[in-house]
Amino acid sequence: MELNENFWKIRSEKFDNLEWIKRENFLIAFIEFCQAQSSFNALDLGSGTGIVSRGLSPKVNKVIGVDISEEMINKAPHDADNAEYKLMNAEKLLFPDEYFDLITARMVFHHIEHLDKAMQEAYRVLKEGRMMAMCEGVPPDKSVRERYIEIFKLKEKRHTFYEDDLVGLYERAGFRDITVKPYITKQVSMTNWLNNSGLPDEICEKIVRLHLETDGNFKQVYNMKISPDDIFFDWKFIFISGLK
Repeated sequence: MELNENFWKIRSEKFDNLEWIKRENFLIAFIEFCQAQSSFNALDLGSGTGIVSRGLSPKVNKVIGVDISEEMINKAPHDADNAEYKLMNAEKLLFPDEYFDLITARMVFHHIEHLDKAMQEAYRVLKEGRMMAMCEGVPPDKSVRERYIEIFKLKEKRHTFYEDDLVGLYERAGFRDITVKPYITKQVSMTNWLNNSGLPDEICEKIVRLHLETDGNFKQVYNMKISPDDIFFDWKFIFISGLK
C-alpha cells in the first residue's frame, strides 16, 4: 500500500485543480461534523495542500497539518497564523501522548499501509474524551464493489472501505461513541478528476472505458450522466467519528 515519493510529487502539481476536493459545501459539512471549538489544538492527518487545515484554522486555537509528501506541504497556504505543516508519517506521529483536542483525516486512510498502526497513533496523541473525525470515499453500493476496485487499481494502490470497515478501525483502536454519516457529492466531473490526477493518458482512457462499458446498474447507482466530452457521477463518502 505504500506509495513512493514520485507518486505524490506528480499528484501535488495539479492537486489543487481537483474540483471535488474544493467544493465549499463538502468542506463545510466535514468541518461541521468535526465539532471544532475555539480552544482546541487540532491535528489534520494527511493534510496535503492544507485544504482541511485551512478550513479548520478559524474554528480552533491551532491546527497542525502533517503529511508524508514535502511537495504537498510546500503548496499549503501559510496565510493563517495558527496553522502550520510538518513532514510526518501518520503511522509514527512525533507528538506526546494526549496532545490534541481534535484529529481530522479527510481522504487519507485509504492510502495508509498499516491502518491499525495509524489509528493507534491517533488514539495515543488524542486527549481523553476528545474526537477523531474521518472522511473516506466508499462504493455507493456493494453491487459495484468489483468494478470500483478494478477502476481504482489502475489509478493507485489503495484500500477499499465500506462503512463496517471504518467502524472496525475505530473499534479496534479503542474509540467509543462512534458516529457515522453518509455524504453524497453530486455530479463530479470525470474529465476534471482524471486531467488533474497525474495519470498517463493511456490509464485515463482505460478508466473512462471501464465506466462507459459497465452495466446499467453501475450507471444507475452512480447516477451517471454522459455528455459528448465528459462523464458526471455522484460520489459517496462516509463521515465517521469516535471519542477516546
